[in-house]
Parts: sequence; C-alpha cells; structure tokens
Amino acid sequence: MKNTSPPALSALWSWGVFVWLMLIIMVIVSALVVVWIKHEVRLTSTQLHKTIKQEYALRVEQGRLEIEYNHLLSRSRIEQVAKDKLDMMAMTPVQERVLLLPEGAVKP
Repeated sequence: MKNTSPPALSALWSWGVFVWLMLIIMVIVSALVVVWIKHEVRLTSTQLHKTIKQEYALRVEQGRLEIEYNHLLSRSRIEQVAKDKLDMMAMTPVQERVLLLPEGAVKP
C-alpha cells in the first residue's frame, strides 16, 4: 500500500515550509542589517571624534593667534618698533603745533 498524504495536508505542509523559509531568510537579512548598521555607527563615531579633535586644535590655534595679534597691537611694542626701526621719538610739548582750518575748508 502506498503511503500518500491527502492533498489538503500537502498544501498545508508546503505553506509551512514556505513560512519557515521566509522566517529564516528574514532573520538572516535582519542580522546582516544589524552588522552593517553597527559598522556605520562605528565609522560615524570615529569621524565625530576626529572632528572634535580637529575643532579643539583649531580653538587652540585661534587662542594663540589672538594672543599674538594683541601682542602685535600693544602700545609699548608699537612705540619700541617706532624707536628702533624708524628712529622716531615721542613729541615734546614744544614740538606740537595745532593748525586751525577756517570754517568750510573741510567738506563733510
């Protein structure tokens, strides 16, 4: 005697196999997506840390440049450069002259 299952049972069994195969495929795909997303997060995190480190270096450089700028504009340094390189000296009150222009000589 032949052992055959009824047609309804074989259809049900094929649907069960299909559902199991789909579930296995979905689990594998979701595992691959999780791995890919973790990789992307690590790359983004590394890039963020590099950017933060670069920002810190730029802020330090900006602070150094501001200090240098303020030093270059300091009054005592300007006076020293004027004396040493340009042979200039401070004016005495006797050397000062005030010129008064007639009204209307300077047009606004």
